[in-house]
Formats: sequence, structure tokens, C-alpha cells
Amino acid sequence: MAINLKLSPKDVTNSLNKPAKLQYIPATINGDGPANLEQFFTPYAEIQPDGTLRNALRGYPLQGKVTILPEGYTGVMFQETKRPLSADDDRTLTFAGAFREFTYWNYDRIPSRNDPLAKALAWLQLSEVLHADADEVEVKKAPEGNIKNGH
Repeated sequence: MAINLKLSPKDVTNSLNKPAKLQYIPATINGDGPANLEQFFTPYAEIQPDGTLRNALRGYPLQGKVTILPEGYTGVMFQETKRPLSADDDRTLTFAGAFREFTYWNYDRIPSRNDPLAKALAWLQLSEVLHADADEVEVKKAPEGNIKNGH
């Protein structure tokens, strides 16, 4: 089985001119397709003094914040319009939009850097440093004559 992705750089660039308002909500919904967030969800989001957001989904409290992807990264969404008849058939996913930020929600707790999603985004930057050539990484040296850790 192969997975074919249909998109072009022009599609991504055009989509970023008017990006979708993406919400990452910790819920499983038995449905697929667009939701009318502007009418039923967005007006009820309260901005807290610390910049976080508060809302509710079916009576469950949600705490959220706007999350920006690391510099140099763009999120891309794909949609499968026709499902294959068997697991062995090829699948085709079509470009559905691009984004550089999204709102990340947790149940009843403020999103933090200890959340799995935040750790995954932090790993992107860490892996770039780990896998970069030594020439590409700027090493910060301590000024001459300074003693660190008492040695």
C-alpha cells in the first residue's frame, strides 16, 4: 500500500495568506468534516489575565493557549476524500490547508511545557541542534578567566 500526497508549494503559500483557525481539543468525536467554531465555540472563549483561554466542551472545562510552531516550520493538513476498498489499496490524501499556529486545549488544566504536544514541538528544535553540523551551531564560550562551578 502506498500513500500519495497531493499538494504544491503554491497551495501552502496561498493557504498561509488566510490560515484556518485550528483548534486541538483532547476529545474523540465520531464525525469528520468542518465544524462551525465561529458560531458555537469561539464566542465563549474567555481570555484570562495570564493570556490563557478558558472554554467548555459539552460541559467539560477546557484551558487553552495559542501555540506557535517553531521558526521554519509549517503545519499542513490533508484530507482523504475517498477511502480505499481494502487495506492493501493505495490511499490518496489531498491538501486541505496550512497553518503556523493553533489553539491547544487541555481539560481543566492550563497547557504547559510538560504536556506531550509541547514536548514534541520542543523536540523539533532540540533535534535540529543535535543533528546540525558543528559549523552550523554557534557555541557560546565563557569569557577568559571566569571560573565555573568552583573549578
